[in-house]
Formats: sequence, C-alpha cells, structure tokens
Amino acid sequence: MTILQDFLPLSTPVLTDAASSARARGAWPRLTAALGALLLLGACTAPGMKLNVRPGRRETTTQMDGLNVTLRSLSADAVAAQKPRTPDPASLDALFQEKALPYRIGPQDVLLVTVWDHPEISLPLGQYRQDASSGTVVDEAGEIYFPHVGSLKVAGMTTSQARVALISRLSKMLQNPQIDVKVIAYRSQKVYVGGEVRNPAVHNVTDVPFTLAEAINRAGGFLPTADDSRMTLTRGQQVWRLNFQGSLASGNRIAQILLKDGDSLQVPSALENPVYMLGELVRPGTLPLVHGNLSLAKALSDAGGIQGMSADARSIYVIRQGETARGVDVYHLDARNPTAMVLADRFQLNPRDIVYVDAGTLVRFNRVMNLLLPTVTAVNSTALTVAESDYFLNRR
Repeated sequence: MTILQDFLPLSTPVLTDAASSARARGAWPRLTAALGALLLLGACTAPGMKLNVRPGRRETTTQMDGLNVTLRSLSADAVAAQKPRTPDPASLDALFQEKALPYRIGPQDVLLVTVWDHPEISLPLGQYRQDASSGTVVDEAGEIYFPHVGSLKVAGMTTSQARVALISRLSKMLQNPQIDVKVIAYRSQKVYVGGEVRNPAVHNVTDVPFTLAEAINRAGGFLPTADDSRMTLTRGQQVWRLNFQGSLASGNRIAQILLKDGDSLQVPSALENPVYMLGELVRPGTLPLVHGNLSLAKALSDAGGIQGMSADARSIYVIRQGETARGVDVYHLDARNPTAMVLADRFQLNPRDIVYVDAGTLVRFNRVMNLLLPTVTAVNSTALTVAESDYFLNRR
C-alpha cells in the first residue's frame, strides 16, 4: 500500500503494483505544493490583539512601535503610588480668599430712587413703584439722570454710596432730604454656567453672594451624564479644575467659592473620557467614571467579568498614557488568585485608561486551528481529486 491510501476514501481503488505506483508519482508535486502552503499557514501568528509580556520584580521599560512602554506589576506599592484625585487645596487659595462684597451698580442695572415726602421729584407711584420698566436705567456710561441733580455717575458704587451722592446733590435744594436707592433689576454682571447641567444659561449676579453651589442650583443641578470631578472655572486668563463631589467629601469648602462677573463654569460629560474595556470580557465596551471614580475591580464587574472559557486570568492589563507624549504605563494584574481583586478594587482608573484581558494560549491555538481547518479540508479534497484523476487516466 502506498502513502496515497491515507488520502483516498475506502471506496477508491488503490494501486499496489510498481507500475501503478510510478504512474501515481505525478500527483506528488501538487501534493507537495499544497502541504507547503499548509505549513506556511501554520507558521502564521494567531489573529487579534496580544500583549504577552510579564513584569519582573522591578518595573521595566521597552520600546514598542516607537513608544516607551513601562511595565509594572499591579502591587500594593503601585496602588499606594497613585496620585490623589482631589486637587491640592493650596491651588484653590485664590478662590477661597475672595470675600462677599456689596453689590456694585453697573450699566444696564435698573435703580429705584425714592425721595420721601417729595412726590414731585419721584416718578409716579413713588416708593410704591416696583415695575423695572418704570425705574431708572443706568446708561452705558454708568450714569443716571435725576431731577434737580442732572447726570450722576453711579457705576462702581454700592446702593449706599449712590444714596449718599444723591443726598449731597439734593441738599442744595431740599432740607434734609430722605432718599432711598435700591436695585430692582440686576443686569450688569453675568456668569455663564454650561455643559452637563439641566438649564445651561447666563445667570445674573445679584446682591445675594453668588457661590458655586448657588450657580449649580440655578442651573437645575447636574445631568446624569455630568462629570463633576473635572469642572472648569475660567476667570480671565486663569483656569481652575474643580472636583466638586470629591472636594465636598474631603471637607473642602468648594461649594462656597464666590463667582464673579465674567466667570464661566463648564461641566463636562463623563462620556467624553470613558474607560475602554477590551479583550476577553463578557461585555467589552466603554464605561464612564462616576464622580471621577472607577476602580479596576468595579470596571471588570460592570463589563460582566472575564470570559471563563477563554480569558487568561494571569494577563489583565491597565494601559495608561504616560507623563510624556511617547510614554505608556502598563500595569499587570495576575488574577488567578481571586484575592488579587482586593488590589484591583483599590486601584483607581483614570479617564481614557484601557483595560485589556488577554486570551489563553490554548484558546489562541484553537482559533488558529479553526482558521486553518477550511484550508486543510480544501488541501485534502484537492489531493484526493488529483490522485483519483491520475489513477483513472493512467488506467486506460
């Protein structure tokens, strides 16, 4: 019996004499080419992503595709070395030093000026007038016009200072004038609150101190998609990053920060900077941080956990942008022992971190074999067809 018998079905006649064997040798070049192609396919690497590196006792840095990749073991030391999320209170000192000051009149504000016992000077209804349209509007130059006084610059004054100025002018005509000045429409000072709040808008600053908590309250509170850990407050050329919930939890007075005219408060979306969950997970995808917090254990749990039949529990990685443009930090967790998840629960993820769970070696082998199986079947079928054709042609 020849080797061709391994490729022929039981119903196929097999040549046993030397003459027939010689005739069948013509099929061997074709078989050799097919088997060569099969061996080349077998030398191919497994498809998909793979990160088959293991850290040593010390962190190591290697070059990968032009990036400086630093590999660390996710240990208790790595957890302790994490930087705190809450900003240093010293960086907010300039904001906390601001004290509540009396409201100062500005252009477009509407004033109500009442001269008691002199209705001929006051506008109709006098002290009972409340409608803003019947008040005195401060013009663009910061001045108002009042009978027997003329133009008076009140911009930058408090209501008490404006009252004193009017008394000084009217005292030349009236004996001991009793004057009341109040703002009935606040229009000159504005703060913008935007982003992931229910009612983003421009809000007027009034005589009530306009704190950060008041601004959020006027905007209707946060949306469910808001990331209150990365709020930005812009004042002129200065920008502050605010972690609202984290600062409150740590006893910081962040809610008492006073906002000023021209300030802009922006609340970003948590969906803009998620954590990417890739690899052998039940539900790979993206996860948002909640109040800026998400532990590795929570992320794995929210993704349904690792695939029990395909994931390599020794190969769980957190890939993070390093301190430089070409720097990449990779943290490796060996979770074969479930107690390692205690460390994972203490390890906080950063926005745009990548959590990758590698596949097991046997799973990769099976995937390669599944890809090669159609080729093996095609090669076997081709070999049988060639052998049978050659046999019947040479039998004539």
